Amino acid sequence: MKEERYQLKKDIARRIKILHLSFTGVVIGFLVYIVVRILLNGDVKQGFQEVYSNYIRYPRTERAHRGSIYSRNGEPLAVSITRKTLRLDYACEALRKLEYSEFKRQASELANKLAVYFGDRTSKEYYDDIIKHYKKRSTSHRLFRDVDISEWNEIKNFPILRNGYGVTYSAEDSDCRVYPQGNLALRSIGRLEHHRSYGVERALRDTLAGHNGVQVWHAIAPGYLTRVKDTLNVEPRNGYDVVTTLDIDVQDIANSALSEQLVEQSAIWGTTIVMECATGDILAMANLKREGEECVEVQNYAIGVPVNPGSTFKLVSAMALLEHGVPTSQKYHSGLGKRVEVGGAIGAKVQDSHAIAKESGGVIDMRRAFSESANVYFTKAVFEKFGSKPVVFSDFCRGLHLHETVGLEEWGAQKKPLPHLDKRHHSRINALVNMAYGYGLEVTPLHTIAVYNAVANNGRMVAPRLILRTERDGEVVSEAPVRVIEEKICKQSTVDTLRSFMEEVSLTGTAADYFGEKRCSFRTGSKTGTAQVDSEINGVRYKRGDGYYYGSMVTYLPADNPRYTIMTAIFTKRQTGKFYYGASLSGPVQKRVATFLYNRDLAYAEEVSGEECSASDIKGGNIEKMRKVASEYGGKFSAESRHGWGEGSVGNDGKLHISPIDMADDVVPNVVGMGLNDALYLLERCGLTVEVVGYGSVVKQSIAPNSKVAKTNKRIKIELR
Repeated sequence: MKEERYQLKKDIARRIKILHLSFTGVVIGFLVYIVVRILLNGDVKQGFQEVYSNYIRYPRTERAHRGSIYSRNGEPLAVSITRKTLRLDYACEALRKLEYSEFKRQASELANKLAVYFGDRTSKEYYDDIIKHYKKRSTSHRLFRDVDISEWNEIKNFPILRNGYGVTYSAEDSDCRVYPQGNLALRSIGRLEHHRSYGVERALRDTLAGHNGVQVWHAIAPGYLTRVKDTLNVEPRNGYDVVTTLDIDVQDIANSALSEQLVEQSAIWGTTIVMECATGDILAMANLKREGEECVEVQNYAIGVPVNPGSTFKLVSAMALLEHGVPTSQKYHSGLGKRVEVGGAIGAKVQDSHAIAKESGGVIDMRRAFSESANVYFTKAVFEKFGSKPVVFSDFCRGLHLHETVGLEEWGAQKKPLPHLDKRHHSRINALVNMAYGYGLEVTPLHTIAVYNAVANNGRMVAPRLILRTERDGEVVSEAPVRVIEEKICKQSTVDTLRSFMEEVSLTGTAADYFGEKRCSFRTGSKTGTAQVDSEINGVRYKRGDGYYYGSMVTYLPADNPRYTIMTAIFTKRQTGKFYYGASLSGPVQKRVATFLYNRDLAYAEEVSGEECSASDIKGGNIEKMRKVASEYGGKFSAESRHGWGEGSVGNDGKLHISPIDMADDVVPNVVGMGLNDALYLLERCGLTVEVVGYGSVVKQSIAPNSKVAKTNKRIKIELR
């Protein structure tokens, strides 16, 4: 009996073993079948590869940092900073353990601090927002805007945040483009916008952008990633930094002076350009449109708006006459302010704004005509010389490249066709007469200043330049050369004569109210222009009788060795009590910019003897100049900044320490220790009227430094010794 039972158990065990083996065989066969199917079926294989690539091993784009834009002196104009998004988790256990009354107390303190720090919302708005999300137990509440690291280092010490309750960083950093100078030189520097971009940001977008890289990551656990070495890895290549020709100090002066004049004269828009004669470098390019009592940059008028130049074109007419042998002694009757028919019935009727040379019966030579901007003289002279063959005059104008762009094409520089006065032109005599004094053609302010700059530069025409070089990590990658358009636009004798004409305009002519001998301490060359606009601007057709005027002035300085050329052009409508002539419309802007440039360029070293100079003798003012004088004459020095305005103090070691001064518009600067030129500039910049006593350096000022500028009493007295 026992034997039978044993055999039965043995038989059952054998059958179970067979069953196990059979099941194992089926499983192995199924697995082999699946593997074969995977190897043979590309779709399945691809599916597995996609899962592996997307969830286990996958590449990520590594963004390149966009390059920065700098002024010629190194001030940042556009930079990219990394920001992080910070969020509060109100559902975290640590935060929920707080008593509600304690949480509300801390929330109130946090709201107060955030309101002061950001200034974008009231403390009540911040508090209500915190309480609302606390009650909802939000796990990802973005309480304030994205912040950079320096901001977060301050904010993290605020109530609630300093306890670390549930504060988390977002997984993704974001690059934010910031513009430290605000809207200064907006149209030149440009912006990156979704719907459009412009300025340097657009023109050099590829140079600034760099190239993104690739980094392969592996998922080692849910939510945990690690970088791995892989053949697919490509390091990002950051964008180049771009150094422009812009000088922030000059741009600031041009912007401020132009804005004030537009508002004061209720003008429509205006532009001021400052160019370095030898290089064509654009030190400033202000483009402003008036909107009520404020001015904004909405368009680059300097390069993008061709318009009738008016009397500034007489430089071209005078140049053509001189180059074709007409002597400066050639005389014509001015018409004494009456309408004069020039060129006969097929010509045009011309008159001057005032009676010129009454004392001589109205007869004037070319110099007098240029200084007083005589329309009748130049139309008569041009008609008499070129009337038999007008195409010679239009070809001469083409030789000055007035029919094509002269630079800054990447920034959107515009051009208009120039009348070609050959036999096919239906009214070439009328066109010739009108062109002689700046009508019948349209050029941008950039064209005008390029020609005048060539005269100031001894006949060498250079292209306007806005970019100096590109850099990476402080190393120069490429430099933009000075581009010469014409080595000589005319004979040297013609250049000399034209410069003497322009200097006469400043001394006794239409610009004398601003640059005359009794009005200005330095000598310049100038030309004014007024045009009754007969052009299409931004799709609007303005006719000559509509009352719209384009008033302009061009100035170079100093007269004996020109370094800068300045042009201001303002578009306005004739109004009672407002200016519309070029001199009075643009002159105040020209004078302010020219005075700043001249004063800044004064050699500080001329005021002291190199042998006798010590650190204590060096006057405060422009930091660049202080550093230069200190290095050449004053021995050792230290400076907190390389640019801007500063004051000097001498330490026990005899070393000059240069520190910047507060330059806020509503704060009285410290001008003690400065020379008169710098002190006047800084104080008048704040809207103060200055009374000066003595000479030498400023030793005392009646209003304490760093005081708020009063709204009523704006007089300040400075004593010099």
